[in-house]
Amino acid sequence: MKLLLFSGTHSRHLFVNKEILKLFDQVLVIVMEREELMPEVPSSLTNRDKELFIKHFNNRNKVELSTYGDLNVKSVFSQYETINVSSNKLNTNELANKIKEFNPDFCFIFGVLLILDPVLSVLPQNKINLHLGLSPWYRGAATLYWPFYFLQPQFCGVTFHQINKEADAGEIVHQCVPKLEMGDRIHEVA
Repeated sequence: MKLLLFSGTHSRHLFVNKEILKLFDQVLVIVMEREELMPEVPSSLTNRDKELFIKHFNNRNKVELSTYGDLNVKSVFSQYETINVSSNKLNTNELANKIKEFNPDFCFIFGVLLILDPVLSVLPQNKINLHLGLSPWYRGAATLYWPFYFLQPQFCGVTFHQINKEADAGEIVHQCVPKLEMGDRIHEVA
């Protein structure tokens, strides 16, 4: 069975996608470069908010490093044909043609931006996205942050869904949530 794998470059994407690779014989990997794990601090923030911003992302980095290890694209995908794209090259005719040529049986997506035509139209019928967040309650970005912000940690989780032209709106295949324990913090739950 031939797998088309779309992956982001963050450790959480690489950790999950490394496991998916084990299930397939032939693989084509599309890697989309993601933003820095430590984003630039917005200059409009107050000094206190800047401190909190830095603390939040430093804590996330520490937890992800201890959870997923120090993974990188080269080590995870070294054995597979890999196409590296920027976010503005994700939905191009050039990429669609390479996918058609590969002719995959299954597509797994985790860590890239919204896939649109012309690429969407050449994907196989079986195309699953792993969305960090519980759809339909939390769609789009920062979907493991907002449940904490709104004091709804029970809405942290992941959704496996078919993809369509709307963000995180395809038919849901499966959802799961972490077991919440007293003392869990946002990054450990995420």
